[in-house]
Amino acid sequence: MASKSNSGKSVLVIGLGRFGGAVASTLDAMGQDVLAVDKNPEIVARWSAHLPTIQADMTDVMAIEQIDAAQFDTAVVAIGDSIEASVIITGNLLDAGISDLWAKSVSQEHARILQRIGARHIINAETDAGKRVGHLVAGNYLDYIEIDGPYTVVKIHTPLYAVGRSIEEVQVHDKYGVTVVGIKAPGKEFQYGSRELVMHRNDELIIMGKQDQIDHFIQG
Repeated sequence: MASKSNSGKSVLVIGLGRFGGAVASTLDAMGQDVLAVDKNPEIVARWSAHLPTIQADMTDVMAIEQIDAAQFDTAVVAIGDSIEASVIITGNLLDAGISDLWAKSVSQEHARILQRIGARHIINAETDAGKRVGHLVAGNYLDYIEIDGPYTVVKIHTPLYAVGRSIEEVQVHDKYGVTVVGIKAPGKEFQYGSRELVMHRNDELIIMGKQDQIDHFIQG
């Protein structure tokens, strides 16, 4: 297992197809401790130069034990070609004690089964791009939308340093280069991000900017 950094979480990604590969590489690029697993040796060989990767069949409980899956904070089951394998692996990981589990579904029926056995997050394979899911798994954003060009729109909670301060006071655009599109306070209507608007704890901010600018704004 990759050594756990102070700021990141350890994430086990099962399945290195196009979706799983995008999740794993996005998490790795963000500094999370990722271990990617696939049963296909050719796929593992292709990814091993880029990510910590091992070959294993995770429908086998012995494989779960051998990689010490219980040590991981989060698991992503990114298998779409076999509903049976997806359900078995999800069950094995839940039995191992991983509660923060994200599982890709390929149909409504598949999603219902995953939900029934206890998967906390069901990923719709049609609408949830792997890169977006990677950002959500990392836990920095409430939602993430990639738009054309270098810009990204994300939903976050108010950073601690900005609580009780206005958009103008924090110099959101001048200092960080991001734009607060709007703010949704609990139980209140959505408000557009005027300069005098005060950001409160638990407010949801919709912000737009380049990835590094957004991360800088979150960290303060």
